[in-house]
Amino acid sequence: MEVFGSISLFVLIVIGVALLWSIRLAYRKRGAASDDALRLILTVAGWVLILSGILGTTMQAFLFGAPFSWIVILAIVIMAVSRYRGAENRTLLWCLAAAAERGIPLEQAARAYSLERSDELGIRAARLAELLEGGTPLSLALADTRVHLPLDTLVAVRVGIETGDLGAALAKVGKYDDDADALLRSIFEKIFYLAVVAVVLLAILTFIMLQIVPVFAKMFEEFGLELSAMTQLLVYITHHFNNYWFLYFPFSVWLPLFLFVGLLHYIGWLPRDLPLINWFVLRLDGGLVMRCLALSVKQRRPLPEMIWLLANLYPKSSVRKRLTRAGQALNNGEHWCPALRRAKLLRPSDVAILTAAERSGNLEWALEEMADSSIRRLAYRLRLALNILFPAVLVVFGGFIGFVVISLFMPLVALIQGLS
Repeated sequence: MEVFGSISLFVLIVIGVALLWSIRLAYRKRGAASDDALRLILTVAGWVLILSGILGTTMQAFLFGAPFSWIVILAIVIMAVSRYRGAENRTLLWCLAAAAERGIPLEQAARAYSLERSDELGIRAARLAELLEGGTPLSLALADTRVHLPLDTLVAVRVGIETGDLGAALAKVGKYDDDADALLRSIFEKIFYLAVVAVVLLAILTFIMLQIVPVFAKMFEEFGLELSAMTQLLVYITHHFNNYWFLYFPFSVWLPLFLFVGLLHYIGWLPRDLPLINWFVLRLDGGLVMRCLALSVKQRRPLPEMIWLLANLYPKSSVRKRLTRAGQALNNGEHWCPALRRAKLLRPSDVAILTAAERSGNLEWALEEMADSSIRRLAYRLRLALNILFPAVLVVFGGFIGFVVISLFMPLVALIQGLS
């Protein structure tokens, strides 16, 4: 039966590849059809067959950890697809920005892009061209065609549309920081690894304490021997955990929740406006605000105008509230640096440098440098914390494993010595 199951999974992969290859051959001479629903359905079906065969084969290969391996592999596949689609969406957006800089209508650029693609993105680009030809604004057209954009790129698009300079907005605001994103993924991977190790250790320890230690205690009682001090300490710790489990319950709730949030970030599905995440990435939001202000200085626009513009169109409601408070302070005659500092979008050192740069006429350069520096400092601090805490946690885990092994080995030694 297992052989037939493996053959059927392999057949699924072969059928999926054949289906995708047939679609490619059939549409090679036609170009990217504008709204070919049948082609899109067949493409999705082909990929579903291939992924089902791969995941099924993996589950048969790792039968013991099949549910866990299913989740991990599915997350990796979704992450890879999301990253690929994000990169493709950026390519489409940069083509539109280049067309806007050269005075080419955006609908013509989107139509030309769709004719060069024979995949699902080409179909969405054709749909985008139709919406733009019908008079739909670019931001609404992108949302309607499900072109998902990262936070920095989305801010750049909205600011570029409002200021009429999409290319400059993408160049100054929509800078994808791959180092920070890779660091956050690395943090999640290490925490996920430690959580899995902790769960496995807890399962093994539970089995040992329920099945092995009672046998040791009974054997020592029958032979009139006494358990070693380390073994008694291990039994005491286990009994303490069983009696006061409710003290550790919050940790058992927060850890899965944190892993779930990290998993959403890893695959690119994390909502933008979560409370705790907002506080954690506030430094990144401050960097985006400074990049928008640098664009405003370059375009010779008043900074209060850009602050109010961001207060109306920034994708995160928590940051919009902070910008609204800063804008109200500006209306009351306060300088923009202290106003943004009070809104926690600038730090005291940022205020000092930007104030001096404004007096010397280097404000645009200073805003760009401080924005990049703010994001880099956050990445450096996260990397420092990761380099310190991860080895420390591994040492703690190793020490606990050594304690358990020695605690279980010493009774055997004592039993052998007692019998001899």
